[in-house]
Amino acid sequence: MAAFTVHLDENTGPAATHALVIGVGRYAHLAGGTAPTSHPGATGLRQLSSPPRSARAFATWMIDQYHDPARPLGSLALLLSEENPTPFVHPHTHAEQVAQAATIDNIVAAVKEWKDRGDHDEARLVFYFCGHGVSLGLDTSLLAADVFADEDSPLNGALNFEALRRGLNRCRAGQQVFFVDSCRSGSDTLVSQVGTDTVGRVPVSGNIRPEGFVPREHAVLYATLDGEESFARAGRLSLFTDALLRSFDGSASENTEGQVWRVTTGTLIHAVFRFMAERPFAGSLAKAQVPVSSESVDFGFHELRGDPVVPVYIGCKDPEDNARAEFVCRHPQQDERRRPPPPADEEPDLGEWALFLPFGRYEVEAVLGPEDVRRQELDARPPMFRVGLARP
Repeated sequence: MAAFTVHLDENTGPAATHALVIGVGRYAHLAGGTAPTSHPGATGLRQLSSPPRSARAFATWMIDQYHDPARPLGSLALLLSEENPTPFVHPHTHAEQVAQAATIDNIVAAVKEWKDRGDHDEARLVFYFCGHGVSLGLDTSLLAADVFADEDSPLNGALNFEALRRGLNRCRAGQQVFFVDSCRSGSDTLVSQVGTDTVGRVPVSGNIRPEGFVPREHAVLYATLDGEESFARAGRLSLFTDALLRSFDGSASENTEGQVWRVTTGTLIHAVFRFMAERPFAGSLAKAQVPVSSESVDFGFHELRGDPVVPVYIGCKDPEDNARAEFVCRHPQQDERRRPPPPADEEPDLGEWALFLPFGRYEVEAVLGPEDVRRQELDARPPMFRVGLARP
């Protein structure tokens, strides 16, 4: 097994998926690190708790849940930088494996291994990064754990993502998918200090796909718009990764070609966007961060092994009634679900009741009194369902 690989299936052939997952939360040279820099370009950049959790969750999903019979998972490499490093536990074998540090040298080496592993026409490459990112001009720099180690050229400790995406035209893999969970805001201080000549390391350079290679189908999903910030909740998954994983569960699926529920790169983009715009999911961060895709081709990515799980939002037509209602959800083959109103001495909850329901038909109620029971049936079906219960 290669130095950065935590999962390897040697039974897959050339038509396989190869993933590279990077989560950077602990930065040695930012404030709070082991050797903080005085470089003015580092102003405002802080330590992060969400990226390692998010990268671990994405890696676990890829190994445990990802399913594409045409391109099964052949390998997954994982690099992490976290405050308290702990082994990665393989979800199938339960073996504990040490994830290598997400330094720039390790990232560059891991990219090269990953590119070589997937250098086949039928292969699929999957790239995931969560951590600090900055936009310098038209390029996005993804900051490795040792960024600012070289104070004369601090972005030698960053990965030039746009150059990587272009350079992978030189990899034969016919399908390439990129998930970039980072800020893309510009840093005037950093630009004024380092310029835009060097915006990060380029492990694979190039632009034009060589003659004789199969056409490349690729999809890029950024957590936020160019020039904007992304958000995370301390000690939890990032908002984008949480939405991404929930979308894989079913809200991004469709069964337009038979009984199998499939997630495509196109349906995935729309599902993640919906999640991040919904207040029951994102809370006060709803619509604060807009995921975006650029130059993406729509192709199949994942098949569900069973029925989808669908986000359902239940409330009253008059939101003020939500604070007084007891909500009930019933299905003949499932346990009854209930959300009681908050106690009288607590803050009224005017929000909708957010549920994640297996595909099927349900009956929901809002009970506000013996003579005020509001009832409706619904089909929990992707991408989502919202019901507003009216007074009878």
